[in-house]
Amino acid sequence: MRLARKVAAVTGASSGIGEAIARALAAEGAAVVAWARRFPPRSFVSAPVPGRVHEVALDVTDEAQVAARFAELPMIDILVCAAGVGTFAPLASTDVADLRAMLDTHVVGTFLCCREALRRMKERRTGHIVNIASVAAQRAFTDCSAYTAAKAGQVGLTRVLAEEARPYDVRVTALLPGATDTPIWDDRPGFDRTRMMRPEHVASVVVELLCRPEIAIEELAITPPSGSL
Repeated sequence: MRLARKVAAVTGASSGIGEAIARALAAEGAAVVAWARRFPPRSFVSAPVPGRVHEVALDVTDEAQVAARFAELPMIDILVCAAGVGTFAPLASTDVADLRAMLDTHVVGTFLCCREALRRMKERRTGHIVNIASVAAQRAFTDCSAYTAAKAGQVGLTRVLAEEARPYDVRVTALLPGATDTPIWDDRPGFDRTRMMRPEHVASVVVELLCRPEIAIEELAITPPSGSL
């Protein structure tokens, strides 16, 4: 129960990496607010329960919704931005609407949530923000131009956030996972998903990052043992 008495918020928590992280944080004793567009709309109970995951609807691209959800929290110690969308095609046939959707979620959504969290964490001079990016921000993969642009923007934002948060003793980490077996691969046949990491593997790394307050790991790439698939 290394995260007992902590209040955590996780975006994109209805499936995949976000869901696994929310469950892992609750297993360590945190009171977890799980946000996702897919959850039924309802107001959040003002007293989150340690060891439980509270599912609340949130569209991270909606500035008013983001501000309202953060205002409902009694405090926040941990924010994990794991909301994500992915559409994959060669650049020459990529729809600009798909690019904009990914930029809205990965860059604008991360920006809005991090801004609200940092405003709260600065006051208490404590906290940790983890943004789930992708190794695609570092490595070039075909059919991933729009996704890579969004993830690279998210990583750049996180780097600046780390510098601005440091004077307030708020830690910031960009976690860049490689291939992970999540629904994002459902429409991409031809990949051996048995060789990918599982969402639980990524979640276990997030827990370790959060539970080591004596160090700051600001950027970390993790991949399956076989590397890029």
